This record gives sequence, structure tokens and C-alpha cells, in this order.
Amino acid sequence: MKKLLSLCALLTGMLFTFSSCNNDDEPGNPGNNTPPQTVVEQFYSQFPNAQNVTWEAQASGYYTASFTTPEHPQGSTKAWFSNEGKWGMTHYEISFRQLPEAIRTAFSESTYGQSGSGWQVDDEVDVLQRNGTETLYVIEVQKKENGTETEVELYYTEAGILVKEIADSDPNDDYEGYLPQLPEGNIQAWLAASKYKDAKIVDMEREDNGTEVELVYEGRKVEIFFDRSQQWVYTKTEYGRKAQELVPANILAAVQASEEWQNGYNRIDDIDFYETQQAGNYYCFELEGAFDNDCKVYIDENGQQLTQRPNPGGNEGQGGVPVEGDIQSFIDTRYPGAVIVEKEYDHGLLEVEIRHDNREKTVKFNGSNEWVMTEWEVRTNELPTAVTSAIATNGYTLDDNEADYVETPDNLWYEVEVRQGRQEVKLYISPDGNILRTENDD
Repeated sequence: MKKLLSLCALLTGMLFTFSSCNNDDEPGNPGNNTPPQTVVEQFYSQFPNAQNVTWEAQASGYYTASFTTPEHPQGSTKAWFSNEGKWGMTHYEISFRQLPEAIRTAFSESTYGQSGSGWQVDDEVDVLQRNGTETLYVIEVQKKENGTETEVELYYTEAGILVKEIADSDPNDDYEGYLPQLPEGNIQAWLAASKYKDAKIVDMEREDNGTEVELVYEGRKVEIFFDRSQQWVYTKTEYGRKAQELVPANILAAVQASEEWQNGYNRIDDIDFYETQQAGNYYCFELEGAFDNDCKVYIDENGQQLTQRPNPGGNEGQGGVPVEGDIQSFIDTRYPGAVIVEKEYDHGLLEVEIRHDNREKTVKFNGSNEWVMTEWEVRTNELPTAVTSAIATNGYTLDDNEADYVETPDNLWYEVEVRQGRQEVKLYISPDGNILRTENDD
């Protein structure tokens, strides 16, 4: 085997020397798929049983090898190596039944794994083994409803922690965005001195306005945001809906005493805990109402409800919290002057909370970074006359002093909660008073 590897390396080196005579075909230049000898040597050192190997140079500066192995003779394995021969990531497929038991258990307990949910799970699962960071298992589920098919990718750690939930991802995505990134400078020093020093990083996102580090600590997903000078701004820990036992009794009592809870938003859908430099520490409870609509309640560490959303910080300039460039460009164009306050994935969509025109708005994007919708609250006295007239004409009376305004690429409407006798109803109604749909509280 050693003689075979040496021969492979020698032949590759000869090919590399010949190719280098042309300056336009040097390793690292677009269009050249011949890796440096150090890359080939490291590849065969790590994958000595690789067969049917093909190489491709990526614009990111990595070389990728696609190959088969005796462990995966049918499906292609793909590995990323830097120009210096440093391994970055390996992507391969396994069957759903080969998943670690912790992941299969977590999936079965999720919305997508419930019997009768309508979600169908793909038997092929993508595995992303990454240098120095968490291995991720990507389960794909599909659901057909009202003639529309939705696909969601669920990213689990080996311990069964769901760290990402992405709807309708780019079909051409090859996971290169999940190549491991390691913190540097002040961020590295801060993490090394914190309780998270031994935690594995799930993802890092660097944008002009700062850096967000995602990691797993004590079985929970943690997001830590640093400003552009690499100074800590806030830490967000996701407790999830089933972690009420982690919340102090006085905090839960404050949530249940809130006006939102008393008005029917009395199911806890999610709990996040924020530690911030600017706004102190507080809990964010996402509550669900009768129509599966939701609202957020903020409680500080002393058990006092906060009257408005705290600003965790990081809102430097116009950009605020960092998002990918095309999302930032869309927000800058459609909502000029908006500041991004927060972002999170919910039900597979990226929800970006912004402040625009003195309102808080939620802008939602799918996994291909395509705009799906924007919604924000309005007072019912702001409803157009055509809307209030249509409500009265159809025998309804307003049941709340707030409504939601929704805009999508194809349509605009208001979501208004009304009553008709004892029946609670939500109306979906266009600005010109056309009732698009009704939803009863069953």
C-alpha cells in the first residue's frame, strides 16, 4: 500500500509540475482542478481506501475530492482540503436507521416525527464531519399541502440537539458554508476564558457588523454575538419549550400574570435566556394563542415584565445584528433605514426582526435567502375604512385592539380577530375589504 501511495503522489507531482508551466493553470486559480502534491498526499493519508477519485478546485480556495470507499461503494463521498493540505470537512450519506439513537429519539419527539403530521422523512441522511467542530446530521423532510410542497432540513448534533431548521434550501447548496471556522483574536480569548472554553462550535457567521458564534453547551444551543471590534455584546441560550423546569418559579409566575397570557396566549412555544452587556439579563417567552399565532413576553431576572422588547445591543450603524449580504441588501432596499434587532430560525424560516418607521417588523426568508413575508402589528383604529366596513357588513365585531399586517411577494392582507356571536374567528382580509379566508377557533 505504501508503494502504491508513493506512486500516486509521484504521478500527481509530475502532473502538477507539467501543469504549472502555464500561469493560467496554477493551483488555486479558477478552472484548474489539479491539486498540489501536499493536498493529494494528505488526502490518501486520510482516505487510503479511496477509489474513483475526481478533484475540483473551488472559488473559496479549497480543493474537493469526490470518491467512493468500501464503506460507501454506491454513494459518493466528498472531502474538502485547503491549498496547504489541511482537511476541512467530509460529506457522505447514511440511511435514517444508521443515525445515532439520540438523534432518532429527538426526531421522533419533534413535530416532524409525529404520526399523522403529514411530514415524510427522506431515508438518506447527510453527514458533515468537520475539523475541530461538531459533526452535523442533516435530515430532510417533505410535506405536500394545498398543492405546495415544502422541504425542511433539520441539522442535529450527534447528541440529538437540533441546531438548525431550514426550509426550502438552495438545491445547489453543497454545504460549503459549513466548513469549520475557528475564532481568532479577542473572540478566541473571550471564549477561552469563559465557561464555553470546551464547547464545540456549530457555526460562525462573520459580517460587517460583527460575528455570531453558535455552539452547544450543556446540551443546549448557545449564540454569542461580538461587535465588529470583537467585543462581547450578548449571549443567547435556547431553552426550548420543554425546559420550564430551568426557569425560576417567579419568572414563570410573571409570565402567567402577563396581559398576553390572560388574553389567551397561554401556551409556551419557546424560551430563550439573554445575557447582555447593554440591557442586563432577561427571558424571552414565545407564547401561542388560539389560532397558532404567537407573541413574545420579556421578563427580567427579578421577575418584572418588560414593557417593550429589550435591545440586546450590537446595533452598530444601520445594519445591526449581522445577516448574509443578500438578506441585508434586500432589507436596505425594501425597508430603508431599518436596524436589525434580532434573528432566529422558527419553523424552518429565518426570522429577522427589524425596527423600521418606528415599528417592529418580522421579515422572513427561506433557506435560499428568498423573501417569504413580512408582518407587523397595527392597532385596529389604523385599519382602512374598507376593512372595518367589511367586518361590520359580514356580521363580525372586533375581538382585539390589535391586528397583523402581512405583505408577501404576491399579496397583502390584514389578520384580524373578530367575533360572531360566541364564535371566535380570524379574518384574512385585503386592504380593499375583500375577505380572503376565515379561520375558526376550534
